[in-house]
Amino acid sequence: MSPRAYQLRQIVCEVCGRRCRTQLKDRDICQTCLRKQPRARCTRCGQMKHYVDEESGLCPRCAPVAARPVSVCARCSRARAIYNLEEQLCHDCNQAVRARDRSKDRRVKVKCTICGQMRPSQLFGRAICPACWREERNGRGICSKCNRLRVFQVKAERLCKQCYHEHLAPQALRRYVENYVTPYPYNKILFELLAATVDWAAVTSKTDRKFRAFGQFLQTQPLGEPLTWETLEQVLPPLGETNRDKPKKIRACLLELAHLLVAKGKLESWETYVARRNALSPINQAPEHIQVLLRRYASWLWERQSAPGNIRYHLESLAFFWQCCERRGIHSPEEVQASLVNDYLLALYWQWQCSECGGTIPFEPGASKAPGVCSSCGTIGSLTKQKRYVQNTIRSHRARLFVFFDWLKINRMVIANPVQRKTAAPEPTIRHYAPEVIRQLIAYIATPDADPVEAVMLYLIIFHALSVWELRHAVLPTVLALRQDVAVPTLAEAYYVIVPKPAPTRGDRSPGRPDVRLDFPAKAAPWLKPLLARFERQRQQMARDSKNRSLFVTPKLVRHNTVVSHFFIWKVVQQASLRVLGAACNPNALRKTAGVMFADRAGAGVLHWMGWDDQQAFAYTWASREVVHPRAQDSSEGTNPPLSPDPIIFPSPKESSGNATTKRATSTD
Repeated sequence: MSPRAYQLRQIVCEVCGRRCRTQLKDRDICQTCLRKQPRARCTRCGQMKHYVDEESGLCPRCAPVAARPVSVCARCSRARAIYNLEEQLCHDCNQAVRARDRSKDRRVKVKCTICGQMRPSQLFGRAICPACWREERNGRGICSKCNRLRVFQVKAERLCKQCYHEHLAPQALRRYVENYVTPYPYNKILFELLAATVDWAAVTSKTDRKFRAFGQFLQTQPLGEPLTWETLEQVLPPLGETNRDKPKKIRACLLELAHLLVAKGKLESWETYVARRNALSPINQAPEHIQVLLRRYASWLWERQSAPGNIRYHLESLAFFWQCCERRGIHSPEEVQASLVNDYLLALYWQWQCSECGGTIPFEPGASKAPGVCSSCGTIGSLTKQKRYVQNTIRSHRARLFVFFDWLKINRMVIANPVQRKTAAPEPTIRHYAPEVIRQLIAYIATPDADPVEAVMLYLIIFHALSVWELRHAVLPTVLALRQDVAVPTLAEAYYVIVPKPAPTRGDRSPGRPDVRLDFPAKAAPWLKPLLARFERQRQQMARDSKNRSLFVTPKLVRHNTVVSHFFIWKVVQQASLRVLGAACNPNALRKTAGVMFADRAGAGVLHWMGWDDQQAFAYTWASREVVHPRAQDSSEGTNPPLSPDPIIFPSPKESSGNATTKRATSTD
């Protein structure tokens, strides 16, 4: 009797009618009649089989396998049918992993006869753990690659376990890249683009694991073509409290791939995307029924080449205006009347403020008396009328409303522009710091113990009046050596930096500085060159890539050759001023202070060479001035007392100017 005879079913053959046994589950037919059935060759396995499907050409055994997705196995790196979709394993590797897990569960821990630890035994006839068995078999010695005393993983090549894995990593990664398959064609293009940047001489096991994690991600996550920053932000895997290694590798590959596309001109820069995203973010604060109209208006502003910051100001003002209209029951532009706009502008001038809790209540132009009770603390009779915004802020709100309704009129959405009221312009005032603030900062710049980044940044603002944009985009001098034995001059030896010109935008057509090369004065060389040398040494510790030519860098952005942010410039200036003065200065007010001192010393014409427009430079000769003080901090921790004046003297302003007036004030900046 056959060993499997008990599994055969007792049937009546549907062809010959005899009583017999069969092993088939889906058909009652004997083996003799089955052999006489027509056969065909399976297109997948190539064998002659019964019941081959006429449409697919697959036998019953190959049909379920063909229905499975074909991809690269994460274990054997071969393109095969995937049985375990969660771990991306083929049939053989899945069986091997399951067998390994079952064997681990069955293995019993014993006391190792060498190390004495409770471990599963490597041998059946002897209680020895795998680590001691490997050391006994291969020996211990100096690894030929890392030169450390380790247990040999490969005795013939004298390699430890870690170095052996590093030795196999380039070949394993190359095989994985060559055999990589994904069901999404655009994902394969992106993977090949990233793989083309691999430095095969420096491939490690960490690099291999990173590309395998990214490859598995691209096999399950389709990316739209063309790739955008919005898509990247949506597909970036989140970083949890645990198991962060694999998501971090995927995020690093995605960001590196994005910067490669930026370098090829196929994707906008991260700086441009952030500016565009920030410019459009106020739309979400407006009522839902008006958001579509604001998006159309924002597109019109983009077509007019308005700056992203200007677009954001427009949308912030309009979102706040439509919030006020929503409270009054106004839902469409054609319902807005001139009286509503006048009341809105008047509400920007004043507000009700509680004298007890300091809370504020919006001002209603129609109400002749103050509200009786504070809505925050419930105090009766504590609300007083206080000023809300300054004149220039209200003028800007009015101007943005005028442009918006003018655009609606051009597109025939309203009949007339309801913004009829004009807001008078206040007297131009130049707000600057006192000369004593500049003297103390100059003394800090010349101190040998000063932080090089802070000192160079303050020097460029005070002595050369660089704006925040110019500080962000300033680059080192680019000098190409004619021969390899010729050393490239350092920043201290070149003694100049490159300040590019900003692209003109609508409303700001100032030409900038006449020359992009900013030479440092020869008289300042005795103390400035040592400072530049210290600055360059500190910069080289962060920017090891010679392709990054930005003057100021940060460790996070230095790899991708990205300029620093506005926040970085402001933070450095504030930290330096806190250390010297005990109060925070901002770079814009410092630049205006430098402009005032240069204009008083050499006339307003010198400001044209520092990036001021002719009209702005001329205003320094006649506009009123207001002295402000650095913003004091609540805590003085980490600050040092002001330094005494240094022999380095800034050009002193004139004692009096015929056209300039000085307005002393006690307000803070």
